[in-house]
Amino acid sequence: MDEEIVMTPTKKGKTTTIRIEKVRKAQLDESQVAHVGGGQHSGLVINKQSDASDSSPPNLQLEFKCFLVDQKTGNHIPESRVLKFWFPSETDYLEKVTTAYEFFKELVRPESFPRDYVGFIKKVMKQLQVPRYAQIKRTDVDLRQIDELDPEATTGIPKEDKRPRELVVQDQLLHYLESAYPNILPTDDLAEMLQTDTAVIQEQLRILTEKNLIKEMEPGKWVRKVLDQKTEVKIVKQMPTQVQGSKPTVAIITSKYYEKLAVDAMMEEKTTFVKYKTEGESNVYTIGFIGPHKVISTKLPAIGRQMAAQISSGNTTTRLLGTFSDVEHVLLVGISGGVPHYTDFYSHVRLGDIVISTPNEKGQMYIYCDKVNQDREKGMIQYSLKSWAPLDPILMNIAKELQEKTKNDHSFSPWDQYIKDGQELLQGQQVAFVRPAPETDRLFMNIGGQDMIEVGHPPVPDEARGSLRPGKPTVRCGSIASGKPLVSDDQMRLDFASRHKCIATDTEFDQVLESIVGNRKESFLFIRGVTDYLDGTKNPEWQPYCALVAAAFMKAVIEKLPGGSAE
Repeated sequence: MDEEIVMTPTKKGKTTTIRIEKVRKAQLDESQVAHVGGGQHSGLVINKQSDASDSSPPNLQLEFKCFLVDQKTGNHIPESRVLKFWFPSETDYLEKVTTAYEFFKELVRPESFPRDYVGFIKKVMKQLQVPRYAQIKRTDVDLRQIDELDPEATTGIPKEDKRPRELVVQDQLLHYLESAYPNILPTDDLAEMLQTDTAVIQEQLRILTEKNLIKEMEPGKWVRKVLDQKTEVKIVKQMPTQVQGSKPTVAIITSKYYEKLAVDAMMEEKTTFVKYKTEGESNVYTIGFIGPHKVISTKLPAIGRQMAAQISSGNTTTRLLGTFSDVEHVLLVGISGGVPHYTDFYSHVRLGDIVISTPNEKGQMYIYCDKVNQDREKGMIQYSLKSWAPLDPILMNIAKELQEKTKNDHSFSPWDQYIKDGQELLQGQQVAFVRPAPETDRLFMNIGGQDMIEVGHPPVPDEARGSLRPGKPTVRCGSIASGKPLVSDDQMRLDFASRHKCIATDTEFDQVLESIVGNRKESFLFIRGVTDYLDGTKNPEWQPYCALVAAAFMKAVIEKLPGGSAE
């Protein structure tokens, strides 16, 4: 080894900068050396503190904040760290961002993340010796303590809700009733879900009824009341198998209450049919027009594995597609989590972006991870997978054409107007469908236990500044991941996404997709609004707006579909 990894500390104000670079042995300044490593630390050199500063700008930099738990007090100690990277001049952009990204992922791996400064710097130095990071010439680390009163010192760990207990219970009741909608939930079930006394639940249900937010269908049995003055609602004992005039050729499936509201806001001449059952599954269908196409939307009473005993999302889908057999296209519209890229601005998904499901190079559009196995021989994680992709790519092709057109002509984005129209229509709802403030788009990563880091968003390259649309969604295409193992582990989710070229993580739609394919529907597409960096379930502040942006893009896609509805 003719290179040494040389560390030189400098200090300016409250910031300590650690310069770590590769230096040929023949070029070492012996007069500055304070310590030379031996044994397992062979090749590492520590210089004396220097007052000299280097003004050459880095090729890439990545900022993150650590929130490490103080073992004595149990409090989080906030500090800022900035990683800066220099590469040889001939290194292309993609290689720079990929190498820096992999370097950072390895650095913050929970099982080996150093909890102290010395260990952290040592790990950076040791990683620079690894052959796969040979392209990195130099890495600087800026370290700065953050004042605990500073707004940036807040962590991503949910704070205790200090509102009056009755308001918290009301929100929780609405959440469960919205998740179950159109199903009816008994008082006793709600009390069990909230682990709250039945008398308290009954009183809060009474208050929600007075606010016109819920409805008692039978004594002690409740459903979320939809506030929509512009849609005719028919409560029926039997769902219509035929509708007057043309028949729906496009089905839209949602799984959350606000997703259904957003989708229905895109329709004209609409009627909602609700079949309530106090025992078993209820159904809700809204039938109307988007452009020349008659469409039908539904809401699954819940999605994923959590309520599998009570609900079968696959059965709901099968019933819909069996009843309306003229449906040719199925759109799954709603919210999801985005997959961040810490160093590449162009690949970094942001909150409020629109994700369109498109296949990766293996032809996988939606990839469901059932379980994870550790391959001891190869020392790698192996994923047990199921995947789906449409046989007919017409919806995907339309979506990609729209994305390409808005890339080439920044004034083209009809969905921006549809978002505004939807916001106007949905003004009377209990929640606002407006875009939250940009400072609420924060990216946290768990690094083990209660220790967190917040990673800064990649800086905008100079050449991209002209194409920015601040406060507007970016349309992105890529495959979508789902599965319980991915939700519980940040590093595993990033690894899975990297292997399978996924740009979003969703709740589990495997049974829904099995039903779509089983009913021989060859044209289907996911359109998701990115509401968090997990699976779309953890950031209620962004959910209504993100449901609306997905619905708005859906409208633009359906309008471009050839033909009209079947007579």
